[in-house]
Amino acid sequence: MDTLSPQVMHKLVFTILVHGLPDTQTTLAFEVLGEAQSHPNPQIRELAVVALAELSISPPKRVLALAKAMQDDSARVRRRAARALGDFGMHAIPAIPVLTAGLRDIDASVRRDSAGTLGRLGVAASSAAPSLVGLLADPDVRTRVVVSTALKRIGAAAIPALLDGLHNPVGEVRARVISLLAHIDPDNERVIDAIRAATHDADADVRHCAIAVLDQAHVPHATLVGA
Repeated sequence: MDTLSPQVMHKLVFTILVHGLPDTQTTLAFEVLGEAQSHPNPQIRELAVVALAELSISPPKRVLALAKAMQDDSARVRRRAARALGDFGMHAIPAIPVLTAGLRDIDASVRRDSAGTLGRLGVAASSAAPSLVGLLADPDVRTRVVVSTALKRIGAAAIPALLDGLHNPVGEVRARVISLLAHIDPDNERVIDAIRAATHDADADVRHCAIAVLDQAHVPHATLVGA
């Protein structure tokens, strides 16, 4: 591996992306890329992720290698890996734990791409819903948008985590949760009751959001019993 340089890796990546490798060289290339993931140069590790994502070898093997890259010291490598995993469909399910951990990454782009990939997995990523709800408080606007989309794609399986999110201490998060609940399952009685309860929230913005949602859905703000 001492002779492995960014220039050599660029050539390998270019060959894989543009021309592909013959079957006789694919296994060897996979081994080289696997070793490159431990190279001291982060540029080489990042290029290895790019190549692994496209190498013509079984998806489970590549997913395992990309999941390993999610724990790299370099944020660029972690981001590349999170994004690449999104192209593997259901093959990426084993990577859900590391992608969920990626939601807590110190780098906003890693958090965002981890959320995006989890969203592409849909209901299969329901175990990540509580962490996604927590990320609705992320300071990065783009990340919050991606997180909201991911929760919508998870759908009804995210409802329990969203209901828990109504107890979040941040009013803005509670308001976002209300909007998501109304979008995902507006006819769910638990959802309707929770939104009704939010019309009495201590935060005025949360109250207004809840009232607006109920008005739009033509749902009374209170049941006859509570009126």
